[in-house]
Amino acid sequence: ALRESQERLRNILDHVPIGVLYSDAQGHIHEVNPRLATMLGSSVEALSQRTLEDLTHPEDRGEDALLLSRLLAGRLPLARRRKRLVAADGSTLWVRMSMSLLRDAAGRPHRLVGVVEDISDMLRLEQAEDERESAQAASQAKSEFVSHMSHELRTPLNAMLGFAQLLGMDAAPALAPHQQRWAEQIQQAGWHLLDLIDETLDLSLIESGALRVEPVAVEIAPLLDAARSMLAEAAAAQGLRIEQHIDPGIGRVLADATRLKQILTNLLSNAVKYNRAGGRVDVEARALDAAWIEIVVLDTGIGMRADQLTSLFQPFNRLGREGGTVAGTGIGLALSRRLAELMGGSLTARSTEGEGTALSLVLPRDMTPARAAMPAVAAVPGAAGASGAIEWRVHYIEDNPTNVEVMRAVLAQRGDIRLEVSMLGLDGLSAVRLQRPQLILLDMQLPDIDGIELLRHLKLGADTASIPVLVVSADATSERIEQTLAAGAAGYLGKPIDIPAFLVTVDRLLRGSLEK
Repeated sequence: ALRESQERLRNILDHVPIGVLYSDAQGHIHEVNPRLATMLGSSVEALSQRTLEDLTHPEDRGEDALLLSRLLAGRLPLARRRKRLVAADGSTLWVRMSMSLLRDAAGRPHRLVGVVEDISDMLRLEQAEDERESAQAASQAKSEFVSHMSHELRTPLNAMLGFAQLLGMDAAPALAPHQQRWAEQIQQAGWHLLDLIDETLDLSLIESGALRVEPVAVEIAPLLDAARSMLAEAAAAQGLRIEQHIDPGIGRVLADATRLKQILTNLLSNAVKYNRAGGRVDVEARALDAAWIEIVVLDTGIGMRADQLTSLFQPFNRLGREGGTVAGTGIGLALSRRLAELMGGSLTARSTEGEGTALSLVLPRDMTPARAAMPAVAAVPGAAGASGAIEWRVHYIEDNPTNVEVMRAVLAQRGDIRLEVSMLGLDGLSAVRLQRPQLILLDMQLPDIDGIELLRHLKLGADTASIPVLVVSADATSERIEQTLAAGAAGYLGKPIDIPAFLVTVDRLLRGSLEK
């Protein structure tokens, strides 16, 4: 019976998935099991000639000695700690080790029993989790910084561009011709600065991993038409022809529609800006194969040398054209390539100096069967102006006095709108509950309540839920826009505002509130 009991214990010891050792009270090892020998890359016989101190990493021996002395003195029932063991090849192994003391019949310390668990994999998982959490925290901090910077940069631009547009629109009295040109120059410089801010912040979000894209099945033709219409005036000024050819049956691409339009606009903008007077821009869209679609923008412009081509997609590198007459930021193509890659595609270029440049955008093809097209919804026309029959009440919740003055001047273009203002979010909530407006204009950065939270209060209130809320904010990051629209906003316009487009949106929402 004793032999059978010993064999059972030996089988357990030999096959248990953790290391076990026996030593005397001074730490001289008498016996180890095969698992511990495997962990340390040694043999059972070799380890039986070692001491606990030999196996312990030099930096951990001091604490081991302290714990062992307390264990032998009876001040600890069990000594347990994380420590490092040194394997036979000199490598370090992280373990969780528990030491128990066995006493003889007289109660004196007799043997030490150690249980050793390899925790290397667990520590690697912990490290990976820590790194993931750190990366998430860094990404969140970057997103918050970008949001803050977007707001802080756009706020003064809103005043500058708003008043510059109003000066140009003022007809009583109208500006002198040279003053009109000055106002136009202010606007051009302001919009150029806004482009620089937007592209820089987008690039920053991509590099931090905070920019999200949502690829869906997208028709190419409408986005190309929209991009062409934005560049039509600039092309006409240079006498350029923009020719477009889309292969029939090309199907749809998998892309984020907003970001794809941004890329196409960038490509066409470069093709127009760096073209020759009277030249041509050709846009071709074709299926490369069953899985990929290529969109090529080819211009007849100045082209590039081979050394310039290698630096084309470097941010802020304008290839020596900084001193020319063509305005630019040097970010557009770098941003476009990053966006293409985020959507699973690529953006490449080929060019010949003096002959032109071709930019090739390749995106994955949508492989799902096409659905029947939804019937088009007719756009609601904007109000033409003051009707004399209705006085619209618009409530603006904004804490910046300059922005309030810009909005007063903008809405003064409509003689049938009465503007009311609240400088605090909670004041605005109380005001619109007491006297319902037909439209609420809402800023996102308020001193007493976050704009998203205020929007939720407005949409949950029985007396305010039906009032359309148009967000007008300098915090124009894509994440913020998505949150706001999901919370029930009727629209989101970033500052600085384009006054004609803003007035069209206001007219549409007011007309819609009347129909309700």
